[in-house]
Amino acid sequence: MKKIAFIGAGNMASAICGGIINSGLIGAENIFLYDKNANQYDKFNASCNASKSICNAVLNADYIFFSVKPQSIKEVLAEIKDLKLNDKVFISICAGITIESIESALGRVKIIRTMPNTPLLIGKGVTALCKNSLISSEEFDFVKSIFSSSGYITELEETEINNITAITSSSPAYVYLFAKAMLVGAENLGFSHENTLEMICKTIIGATEMILKDSRSIDDLIQMVKSPNGTTERALNVFEESNLIEIVSKAMKACADRADELAKMN
Repeated sequence: MKKIAFIGAGNMASAICGGIINSGLIGAENIFLYDKNANQYDKFNASCNASKSICNAVLNADYIFFSVKPQSIKEVLAEIKDLKLNDKVFISICAGITIESIESALGRVKIIRTMPNTPLLIGKGVTALCKNSLISSEEFDFVKSIFSSSGYITELEETEINNITAITSSSPAYVYLFAKAMLVGAENLGFSHENTLEMICKTIIGATEMILKDSRSIDDLIQMVKSPNGTTERALNVFEESNLIEIVSKAMKACADRADELAKMN
């Protein structure tokens, strides 16, 4: 039975771990956790193993997730660099941390770089993956099965990973912000938060399902809602006057640029 360790026991690690256990890939007794804050373990299955140190967790596992903040990865790598690591697979979910930077600290070891997003917590995540040349097809397929147990996966070249951060990993926050803006707008129109939150969310879900399931283009779907000189056109005119598309594009570029900055820092 394969054994897995999580170095960093935050929300993403908890989501991935939950997907593993719920799908039956691995039992909780074969999962090892390490976090500086022991309170983080409370969100995990009680049968998972709390480790006394990073080294202890790594030595007990075959597949090791780096699920710490990008700024903390150097400390983690320095802690384990002298261990025997050649037979282990390392999976990084750290934004901006390249395979090369991990190899420079640990030597030529097996590395899979991933970029998941937080809807993994409810089994609706999107995860991009890439690997170095030491990873076997069987090992890559196993790690892909871990992420597909909690959502959609896609394979990319590593040169695309920083940019995909802006498209899938950070973008749930964009949607949350838009939903919040709609809530504020609804309140300004006299509706309460409680009465409109579910309607707004259901509308967003329905609209995105239309994009995926209807054969028409996004522009055509907009035209379906928009009547000449009607209410929707009036609303869309405000977005256009504020250059909404340009604003979102600039925000995504800033996100990707920050991922590049994090890579240079490590």
